[in-house]
Amino acid sequence: MKPRLSGLLPSTVFGQLALVIALTLFGAGVLAVLLGRELATRPAAEQLLRAMDGFADVVEELDRHQPHARIVQRLRDAGLEVRSAAPGQRPPRVAPFMRELERQAEGTLGAGREIRLGRNGRSNVVWLKLATQRPMWVSFAYDRRGGGVRRFSVLLLLGCVLLVWLAAAYFARRLVLPLRRLAQAAPAIVRGDPPPPPHARDPREVAELAQALDRASHDVRAAAEERAFLLAGISHDLRTPLTRVQYAMELLPDTDPELRLGIQRDIDEIDAILSQFIAYARDGRDESSEALDLVDICRNALAASPAAWSTELPVSAPLTGKPMALLRAVENLIVNAQRHAAPPFALRLWSEGDTWVVEVSDHGPGLSAEAAERALQPFVHDSGQGGSGLGLSIVERVARQHGGSLQLLPNSPRGMLAVLRLRGA
Repeated sequence: MKPRLSGLLPSTVFGQLALVIALTLFGAGVLAVLLGRELATRPAAEQLLRAMDGFADVVEELDRHQPHARIVQRLRDAGLEVRSAAPGQRPPRVAPFMRELERQAEGTLGAGREIRLGRNGRSNVVWLKLATQRPMWVSFAYDRRGGGVRRFSVLLLLGCVLLVWLAAAYFARRLVLPLRRLAQAAPAIVRGDPPPPPHARDPREVAELAQALDRASHDVRAAAEERAFLLAGISHDLRTPLTRVQYAMELLPDTDPELRLGIQRDIDEIDAILSQFIAYARDGRDESSEALDLVDICRNALAASPAAWSTELPVSAPLTGKPMALLRAVENLIVNAQRHAAPPFALRLWSEGDTWVVEVSDHGPGLSAEAAERALQPFVHDSGQGGSGLGLSIVERVARQHGGSLQLLPNSPRGMLAVLRLRGA
């Protein structure tokens, strides 16, 4: 029952606030109608019935001592309609007062008396049957202005409800807008960027939330800077002995060529791993965005590849982004395909609306859905094939910084597709 009810509720805070306000106004209107019936309709109907009963006593007494025709004429001269035949029963459509009058008449009017509700044109009318010698029906009361008053009251009530709802919706929107700004800035806040400055008209609670997020963002930035400083120090300390090893290896003329090649390969791999650590720690925040051509980025990334690549590139692909971060992301996709897969390799670039799509495909063993999800996590890699396990994590982070995503999909009939989406085409 709860899931079904929650599916009927609006999904936004503004919608839920508007619904609560509407239900509150509806409940207040129903309560006003019920109170009006208890405090106004019932006493007014009781008072009118007593007046009608007294009127009937006077007319019946006159009818016993004066000719019937004279009594009828006097009533008509007074502006009342008098009939000898019973009027037709035409209940009014919406008349709570008249309904209450009919309900109380059974216990209030004397014997032989009866009332009927009817219509006279567009007005409601109450017919009173008197206990006279000859049948006599008198139109005791006309509701000539009831329709207009009722319409005015309904329109006035609806106008007040609308004004109250609009005022409440305005204040609800003032509450929702700053929350929406914070929600839109949440990904950047998680990365360590400061939240948007609060407006002077924002509620105090929203301003306090923005201040708390600012403090959390500052802590994230401080932790990231400390991590980058630590990794940079480690990289510097490790590269110094690596350089000495490489220099000493060059000074040994009798070294086995295969051993020399293996040592050089290990040094290059360690240097590449250290570069990945630094790139992951810096997170791309120290690079500003600028207008660039994604086609040039792809060509520069392929220029350093020793393998043959099939490419499908447009004439140009304008994008506003971080050039070094994007170059590193495309290079990581290319290196990942060459290291873990098999040729033929292909790189395609095309647009989907306002999104550029970079697709890198290979014909290697591919990855299962679970393995593809793990491959996007930091430090998850195949230790038998080297690497730091940060290449795809860096690509995925760069994609998020540019409003996009990274997907690892199967390539038919075999292999893997790395699909990098970047917003801003």
